Amino acid sequence: MPRQIAADHLAGTVADLALPEWNDTTRTVTTYDEAGAVTSTRPYTVEENAAADAAIAAQAAAAQYEAQQAADRGALDALAMAASAAHTDCEPWQQPTGAHDAVPLGATVTHGGKTWESLIPFNVWAPGVSGWREVVAVGYPAWVQPTGAHDAYTKGARVSFEGSDYESPIDGNIWSPTGYPAGWRLIT
Repeated sequence: MPRQIAADHLAGTVADLALPEWNDTTRTVTTYDEAGAVTSTRPYTVEENAAADAAIAAQAAAAQYEAQQAADRGALDALAMAASAAHTDCEPWQQPTGAHDAVPLGATVTHGGKTWESLIPFNVWAPGVSGWREVVAVGYPAWVQPTGAHDAYTKGARVSFEGSDYESPIDGNIWSPTGYPAGWRLIT
């Protein structure tokens, strides 16, 4: 049984994501017999050329997307390094002037006589406002109403609320133990 192999006869690679112009004689379909000898060669049809052009365009778009993602990751990594270098744990909080000196995720500061941990990367908010959780030496921090998904309580988070300690059995917990009792387990 003869087999058909489609082959792109390209003179090079796609440079700078530019698509070359093709004509019906640029790409060919070659048929071989069982012994491997060429039995026929024909140019691509208009439809085959269009499909090949679409495939090249999709590959070029994917490569461009990946390159942009890599550049974006590099920029974010550089900002994170700058923010980390500009911050020392447990130092008094100072209002950041931009992303370059914002408080990084997981870093701690002191503010208002308390120690706070940043729950978000590049935190520019004052502790106690948004994106912070109080760090306590003994027991659990007091429950504070989350302002959004960025500071919602995660599964396993423990808080003190109205004299009792609770653990969240769910992620994304924005309710108080009395506002949604199923969202908290009493632990003391």
